[in-house]
Amino acid sequence: MTLRKWTFTVDPEDAELRLDQLIAKRTELSRRSAREALKLGGVQVDRKRVKVAGKVVKPGIEVRVAFDPDLPPVPTTAIPVVFEDAWILAVDKPAGIATQGTWATDRHDLLALLKTQHPDLTLYLHHRLDQGTSGLLVLGKDPKANKGLAEAFAGRDLEKLYLARISAPLEACTVDAPIGRIRGADPGRFGTQGDLIEPRSARTDFRPATAGETAGLVPGHWIVARIHTGRTHQIRVHLVHLGHAIVGDTLYGGATSDRLWLHAWRLGLKHPVTGEDLRLEAPPERFRA
Repeated sequence: MTLRKWTFTVDPEDAELRLDQLIAKRTELSRRSAREALKLGGVQVDRKRVKVAGKVVKPGIEVRVAFDPDLPPVPTTAIPVVFEDAWILAVDKPAGIATQGTWATDRHDLLALLKTQHPDLTLYLHHRLDQGTSGLLVLGKDPKANKGLAEAFAGRDLEKLYLARISAPLEACTVDAPIGRIRGADPGRFGTQGDLIEPRSARTDFRPATAGETAGLVPGHWIVARIHTGRTHQIRVHLVHLGHAIVGDTLYGGATSDRLWLHAWRLGLKHPVTGEDLRLEAPPERFRA
C-alpha cells in the first residue's frame, strides 16, 4: 500500500480556491488525483468527509487529505446474511474488507457495501473486525436496538468465540493483560509491554480447538479464543504475549501466509429488543481444505 497523507490549515490567500485546486496546491497531488481523492472520501474538512471539488474553504480551517493510488476497484462483493429481523442484521464479513471507512476511502468498506445492498436501511455499528479478519458482525437496523447492542458490546454480557490458526500447539490458558498502542510504532501496533499509550484492561481465554470443530479445515494448530473485552487487535496481541502469533499476521511476527488465519466464529447474546437468546455462527469456509 502506498497511502499518502497530508494535513494543512487553509491560508488567507487560498480562501478563494476550489477544494480540488487547494489540494493540488498544498499537496503533491495533481488536480485530477485531488478529485479522485475527493470522490473516494479521502478528504476531510474540519474532521468531516467532503466530496465536492468546487467547495470553498474558509481560512484557518484544517484540511486532511489521504490518497492511495493502489486502491483496487470499489468492491461489489455480496455480503452473506447470517441473521436478520426488524431490529438487527448479522453478517459474515469477508476478509480483506475494512469494517468502516479508512483514511483514504469510504467506498471500499463493509458499511459502504451494505448500504448499496440495503439502500433502504440505516445501519448502526457497535463493534468492528480487523480488515484481515472474517466472520460475524452485528449491526443495528433500528434505534430501538442500539442501546441494548451498545451495552452488550461495551460490557461482558455476550460470548464471542474466534477460530485462529497458529504455528505451534498451545495449552488452554487465560491472558489477563492490558493492551495499549505502542508509542512510536510505525506501522501502528498494540502491545502488552513497553511504552504503551492508554493501556486498557483486556482478557482472553484460549483453548485448543477440538477435532469436531476443525473437521474439514486446513490441517494445523487451531485454537478457540473467547474475548471478554473488545480491545483493538486483542486476540492477535494476546497471542503474541504468549509467543504464538497467528499465521499470516506479519504485523506481529506471524508466519508468512496469503491470509490472516483469524475468524469471528460464534456469537451468543440476548436480543436487544426481544430479550431472546441468540446463538449465531459464521462457518469458516475460507479455511476449508
